[in-house]
Amino acid sequence: MRNKHKARKYGMIWLVVLTIQLGALQAKDKTETVSNSAVSSNEKVTPQKRIQFEQDKAKAHMQELEERMFRLSRLIQEAQPEDAARLLLGLRKAREQLILDRMGEASRMLDDLKLNQASQEQKEILVLLEELKKLLLTADIGLELKLEQLRKLIDSRETLNKLIKKEELQLSHTLEQQKTQKTDSEKFKALETSERRNQKSAENLQQQLREYGAASKGICNSLSGAGKCMGGACKKLGESKPKPASQEQKKAIEQLSRADQETQKLEEQLRKEVESLVRQRVMDQLQDMIVQQKQIREVTTKLQDRVAHKQKQALAAVRRLSNSEEKIISLCSESIELCELTRFSLVLPVALGAIREQMEFVSEGLEKGQADQEIIADQQQIEKDLQALLDAMQEASRPVSKNGGGQCKGCQGNRNKLLAEVKMLRWMQQSVHQRTESLDRQIADKKITGDSLKDRIELLTVRQKEIDTVTGRLHSMTCPHCLGGE
Repeated sequence: MRNKHKARKYGMIWLVVLTIQLGALQAKDKTETVSNSAVSSNEKVTPQKRIQFEQDKAKAHMQELEERMFRLSRLIQEAQPEDAARLLLGLRKAREQLILDRMGEASRMLDDLKLNQASQEQKEILVLLEELKKLLLTADIGLELKLEQLRKLIDSRETLNKLIKKEELQLSHTLEQQKTQKTDSEKFKALETSERRNQKSAENLQQQLREYGAASKGICNSLSGAGKCMGGACKKLGESKPKPASQEQKKAIEQLSRADQETQKLEEQLRKEVESLVRQRVMDQLQDMIVQQKQIREVTTKLQDRVAHKQKQALAAVRRLSNSEEKIISLCSESIELCELTRFSLVLPVALGAIREQMEFVSEGLEKGQADQEIIADQQQIEKDLQALLDAMQEASRPVSKNGGGQCKGCQGNRNKLLAEVKMLRWMQQSVHQRTESLDRQIADKKITGDSLKDRIELLTVRQKEIDTVTGRLHSMTCPHCLGGE
């Protein structure tokens, strides 16, 4: 019982430390505008040193946070295994993203008076810290762990495919030596060294995939077999015997290919396990984006008249709205990443990408102090577009009825999902059409020319190509019964 109270106590400590650290960084970020104006005065060093001190203090907070996360995870491992896993995942994320190192780099930039670069680095660090905070506070740590497993599995499979290509290249070089009459000891030595590297890569992959437990047993066995074959090939290459070496390499490639097939199956299994949860999360994020965008639009509308009269406070308030828009953009990017990771929708990530572009235009306008009817119309359009995608997502989530309604008689799949994809495609095509007509009117009225016109045309061309590509992929993945409506 005492250990549980102690665990809760330390749990509060790490949360407070994280909050303090974020606050320190945010306060430092706000003081940058002061430093930029003060650098030109006689007190050039003082503001810069003050901000650098805050940056170093934030780095110290981060270092302490990492140490506490590690100690606390060990302390609560038995009593609260989920929270322990959450802390270790957070610690691993922080180290993989090099947050501590980047804080040190920001401090060095401040020391060199590279204020613009330091400012950009600090903004990126803040985004990483916000992601870390969300991870540590998320209610569904099980989903986060599954998603992290999926990311690692995808990376492992990419590494495995590269290893297969390397081993195939090794085989081709060995076969070349087999055809050569004269033995070249230097070439055989180089081949042996390369083969040894491939063997080491196979062993490292096997070690990484062991964390999946029984699910990866077949993969690990195949990688182990490939490693043994590579070891045999190394021995034969050391003896300048290309024929038996090539036979071992062929066996290694077969084992690696089998491991790749089994890894693909495990990848698909993980995707199916998280699909419904990720779908729900993306719908929640879409709802959040709509609410936040509406709030920004309402504030922009209230400030419109004051901005038109060039009131400084109103202009400053509009510029601050750009930060709020950036948060929506970040949320949109997270939704896109989830879609691409789990592949539950072909169309949604492309559609969200198009909306994100509009958000970026709005953010740039707000940063310039723009609060006219044009930007308000853009904000309204973003709200409508997000709502259209949310409606389609909700339709796709509808279960198949007991009498088979919504189910394809051919593939037995959920036809509601296909219908949602088609609706999102239609929305995308309508959006491109409307933007094309709008651009055409601007050209006719001579309101847009030069580089701006070229950029808009290129953007619309890219979007149209994306629609064509996704439509083709959707068609190829859909069974004839779904298409025929049987």
